[in-house]
Amino acid sequence: VLSRPFLIPALIDSESQERRLTVVSSLLRSKYIRLKHKLTEAQLKSQSSLHIVPALRSLNLDEPVHTSNPFKARASSVTTSHFPDISLVKYFFPRYVIIQAMVTNSATGLNGKSLGDVQLIVAESSDEALLPSINVPIKTLPFKMTGSSWCVLAASPQRLDGTAILACELRYRVLEVDIATGAPLSFSGSSSFSRSFVEEIQDVEIRPAEFKLSEMS
Repeated sequence: VLSRPFLIPALIDSESQERRLTVVSSLLRSKYIRLKHKLTEAQLKSQSSLHIVPALRSLNLDEPVHTSNPFKARASSVTTSHFPDISLVKYFFPRYVIIQAMVTNSATGLNGKSLGDVQLIVAESSDEALLPSINVPIKTLPFKMTGSSWCVLAASPQRLDGTAILACELRYRVLEVDIATGAPLSFSGSSSFSRSFVEEIQDVEIRPAEFKLSEMS
Protein backbone atom coordinates (compact mmCIF):
# COMPACT_ATOMS: atom_id res chain seq x y z
CA VAL A 1 0.00 0.00 0.00
CA LEU A 2 1.36 3.41 -0.99
CA SER A 3 1.72 5.87 1.84
CA ARG A 4 -0.02 9.28 1.83
CA PRO A 5 3.27 11.26 1.81
CA PHE A 6 4.20 9.49 -1.42
CA LEU A 7 0.84 10.05 -3.16
CA ILE A 8 0.57 13.81 -2.54
CA PRO A 9 3.83 14.78 -4.39
CA ALA A 10 2.87 12.41 -7.21
CA LEU A 11 -0.53 14.07 -7.60
CA ILE A 12 0.99 17.53 -7.47
CA ASP A 13 3.55 16.57 -10.11
CA SER A 14 0.79 15.10 -12.31
CA GLU A 15 -1.32 18.26 -12.03
CA SER A 16 1.73 20.41 -12.77
CA GLN A 17 2.52 18.37 -15.88
CA GLU A 18 -1.10 18.64 -17.03
CA ARG A 19 -0.96 22.44 -16.67
CA ARG A 20 2.29 22.56 -18.65
CA LEU A 21 0.79 20.45 -21.43
CA THR A 22 -2.29 22.69 -21.50
CA VAL A 23 -0.10 25.79 -21.83
CA VAL A 24 2.00 24.18 -24.58
CA SER A 25 -1.13 23.07 -26.44
CA SER A 26 -2.56 26.59 -26.22
CA LEU A 27 0.68 28.11 -27.52
CA LEU A 28 0.83 25.66 -30.43
CA ARG A 29 -2.82 26.34 -31.28
CA SER A 30 -2.17 30.09 -31.19
CA LYS A 31 0.88 29.71 -33.46
CA TYR A 32 -1.11 27.52 -35.86
CA ILE A 33 -3.90 30.12 -36.07
CA ARG A 34 -1.40 32.94 -36.72
CA LEU A 35 0.22 30.93 -39.51
CA LYS A 36 -3.19 30.15 -41.03
CA HIS A 37 -4.13 33.85 -40.96
CA LYS A 38 -0.85 34.79 -42.65
CA LEU A 39 -1.45 32.13 -45.31
CA THR A 40 -4.99 33.42 -45.85
CA GLU A 41 -3.76 37.01 -46.23
CA ALA A 42 -1.11 35.86 -48.73
CA GLN A 43 -3.73 33.97 -50.76
CA LEU A 44 -6.06 36.96 -50.82
CA LYS A 45 -3.21 39.21 -51.99
CA SER A 46 -2.18 36.73 -54.71
CA GLN A 47 -5.70 36.90 -56.19
CA SER A 48 -6.23 40.64 -55.82
CA SER A 49 -5.50 41.71 -59.40
CA LEU A 50 -5.79 40.15 -62.83
CA HIS A 51 -2.17 39.61 -63.86
CA ILE A 52 -0.93 38.07 -60.60
CA VAL A 53 -3.54 35.31 -60.15
CA PRO A 54 -1.57 32.03 -60.34
CA ALA A 55 -4.48 30.06 -61.83
CA LEU A 56 -4.75 32.48 -64.78
CA ARG A 57 -1.08 32.55 -65.81
CA SER A 58 -1.55 29.71 -68.30
CA LEU A 59 -3.84 31.99 -70.36
CA ASN A 60 -0.85 34.22 -71.28
CA LEU A 61 -2.99 37.35 -71.14
CA ASP A 62 -1.94 40.70 -72.58
CA GLU A 63 -3.63 43.92 -71.51
CA PRO A 64 -7.43 43.77 -71.82
CA VAL A 65 -9.08 45.39 -74.83
CA HIS A 66 -11.67 46.91 -72.50
CA THR A 67 -12.34 46.95 -68.76
CA SER A 68 -15.73 47.84 -67.33
CA ASN A 69 -16.28 50.07 -64.34
CA PRO A 70 -17.00 48.18 -61.09
CA PHE A 71 -20.71 47.60 -60.50
CA LYS A 72 -22.67 46.10 -57.63
CA ALA A 73 -23.90 42.53 -57.93
CA ARG A 74 -27.30 42.32 -56.32
CA ALA A 75 -29.27 39.24 -55.37
CA SER A 76 -32.07 38.34 -57.77
CA SER A 77 -34.36 37.33 -54.89
CA VAL A 78 -34.55 37.50 -51.09
CA THR A 79 -31.12 36.80 -49.61
CA THR A 80 -29.91 35.19 -46.43
CA SER A 81 -28.66 37.34 -43.55
CA HIS A 82 -25.06 36.52 -44.42
CA PHE A 83 -25.08 37.51 -48.11
CA PRO A 84 -21.77 39.37 -48.67
CA ASP A 85 -21.15 42.65 -50.47
CA ILE A 86 -20.13 41.99 -54.11
CA SER A 87 -18.72 44.23 -56.86
CA LEU A 88 -18.03 42.93 -60.37
CA VAL A 89 -15.55 44.03 -63.02
CA LYS A 90 -15.54 42.65 -66.58
CA TYR A 91 -12.27 42.30 -68.53
CA PHE A 92 -12.43 41.76 -72.29
CA PHE A 93 -9.80 39.98 -74.39
CA PRO A 94 -9.89 38.73 -77.99
CA ARG A 95 -10.54 35.16 -76.79
CA TYR A 96 -11.81 35.57 -73.23
CA VAL A 97 -14.12 37.45 -70.92
CA ILE A 98 -12.93 37.44 -67.33
CA ILE A 99 -15.19 38.51 -64.47
CA GLN A 100 -13.69 39.57 -61.18
CA ALA A 101 -15.99 39.30 -58.17
CA MET A 102 -14.68 41.43 -55.29
CA VAL A 103 -16.38 39.98 -52.24
CA THR A 104 -16.42 41.66 -48.82
CA ASN A 105 -17.40 39.54 -45.86
CA SER A 106 -19.36 42.23 -44.02
CA ALA A 107 -22.83 40.81 -43.35
CA THR A 108 -23.86 41.41 -39.73
CA GLY A 109 -25.73 38.10 -39.69
CA LEU A 110 -22.42 36.23 -39.78
CA ASN A 111 -21.43 37.29 -36.26
CA GLY A 112 -17.76 37.44 -37.22
CA LYS A 113 -17.63 34.10 -39.04
CA SER A 114 -15.41 33.46 -42.06
CA LEU A 115 -16.58 32.37 -45.51
CA GLY A 116 -14.97 29.52 -47.41
CA ASP A 117 -14.73 28.46 -51.08
CA VAL A 118 -16.39 31.69 -52.27
CA GLN A 119 -16.87 31.70 -56.03
CA LEU A 120 -18.82 33.41 -58.76
CA ILE A 121 -20.36 30.80 -61.08
CA VAL A 122 -21.84 31.42 -64.53
CA ALA A 123 -24.64 28.87 -64.36
CA GLU A 124 -25.88 29.51 -67.89
CA SER A 125 -24.98 31.57 -70.95
CA SER A 126 -27.60 32.64 -73.50
CA ASP A 127 -25.02 32.48 -76.30
CA GLU A 128 -22.69 29.59 -77.17
CA ALA A 129 -20.05 32.17 -78.10
CA LEU A 130 -19.41 32.55 -74.35
CA LEU A 131 -18.66 29.37 -72.42
CA PRO A 132 -17.49 29.09 -68.78
CA SER A 133 -13.93 27.79 -68.65
CA ILE A 134 -12.12 28.47 -65.34
CA ASN A 135 -13.33 29.34 -61.84
CA VAL A 136 -10.93 30.59 -59.17
CA PRO A 137 -12.54 30.61 -55.70
CA ILE A 138 -11.56 32.50 -52.57
CA LYS A 139 -10.44 29.69 -50.27
CA THR A 140 -11.04 31.52 -46.99
CA LEU A 141 -12.46 35.00 -46.45
CA PRO A 142 -12.27 36.25 -42.84
CA PHE A 143 -14.86 38.65 -41.46
CA LYS A 144 -14.52 42.29 -42.65
CA MET A 145 -11.95 41.35 -45.31
CA THR A 146 -12.21 41.54 -49.12
CA GLY A 147 -11.06 38.94 -51.63
CA SER A 148 -11.44 38.30 -55.36
CA SER A 149 -12.99 35.32 -57.09
CA TRP A 150 -12.42 34.99 -60.84
CA CYS A 151 -14.55 33.48 -63.60
CA VAL A 152 -13.12 32.95 -67.10
CA LEU A 153 -15.30 32.46 -70.17
CA ALA A 154 -13.92 31.32 -73.50
CA ALA A 155 -15.19 33.86 -76.04
CA SER A 156 -15.78 34.01 -79.78
CA PRO A 157 -16.77 37.68 -80.21
CA GLN A 158 -17.39 37.37 -83.95
CA ARG A 159 -20.11 34.79 -83.25
CA LEU A 160 -21.96 36.87 -80.68
CA ASP A 161 -25.54 37.40 -81.78
CA GLY A 162 -26.39 40.60 -79.93
CA THR A 163 -26.22 41.01 -76.16
CA ALA A 164 -25.49 37.79 -74.27
CA ILE A 165 -27.04 37.16 -70.87
CA LEU A 166 -25.10 35.32 -68.17
CA ALA A 167 -27.10 33.75 -65.37
CA CYS A 168 -24.82 33.97 -62.33
CA GLU A 169 -24.75 32.73 -58.78
CA LEU A 170 -22.49 33.07 -55.77
CA ARG A 171 -21.54 29.89 -53.94
CA TYR A 172 -19.91 29.90 -50.53
CA ARG A 173 -19.68 28.17 -47.17
CA VAL A 174 -20.13 29.73 -43.74
CA LEU A 175 -17.36 28.36 -41.50
CA GLU A 176 -18.09 27.63 -37.86
CA VAL A 177 -15.65 29.20 -35.41
CA ASP A 178 -13.86 28.13 -32.26
CA ILE A 179 -15.67 29.89 -29.38
CA ALA A 180 -12.44 30.33 -27.41
CA THR A 181 -10.29 31.78 -30.22
CA GLY A 182 -12.75 32.99 -32.86
CA ALA A 183 -10.76 31.10 -35.51
CA PRO A 184 -12.52 28.97 -38.15
CA LEU A 185 -12.81 25.29 -37.22
CA SER A 186 -12.06 24.54 -40.89
CA PHE A 187 -10.35 26.76 -43.46
CA SER A 188 -10.96 25.19 -46.88
CA GLY A 189 -11.46 21.78 -48.40
CA SER A 190 -13.46 20.44 -45.42
CA SER A 191 -17.22 20.67 -44.96
CA SER A 192 -17.36 19.11 -41.49
CA PHE A 193 -17.80 22.48 -39.74
CA SER A 194 -19.60 24.55 -42.37
CA ARG A 195 -22.88 25.20 -44.16
CA SER A 196 -23.05 25.66 -47.94
CA PHE A 197 -25.13 28.30 -49.74
CA VAL A 198 -25.98 29.16 -53.34
CA GLU A 199 -27.31 32.68 -53.99
CA GLU A 200 -28.61 33.76 -57.40
CA ILE A 201 -27.51 37.23 -58.44
CA GLN A 202 -28.78 39.50 -61.18
CA ASP A 203 -27.83 38.56 -64.73
CA VAL A 204 -24.65 39.98 -66.26
CA GLU A 205 -24.80 41.35 -69.81
CA ILE A 206 -22.02 40.99 -72.39
CA ARG A 207 -22.27 43.19 -75.49
CA PRO A 208 -20.26 42.67 -78.73
CA ALA A 209 -19.08 46.30 -78.65
CA GLU A 210 -17.28 45.67 -75.35
CA PHE A 211 -14.70 43.60 -77.23
CA LYS A 212 -13.78 46.63 -79.36
CA LEU A 213 -11.84 49.38 -77.63
CA SER A 214 -12.50 51.91 -80.39
CA GLU A 215 -16.26 51.61 -79.97
CA MET A 216 -16.11 51.85 -76.16
CA SER A 217 -13.77 54.86 -75.88
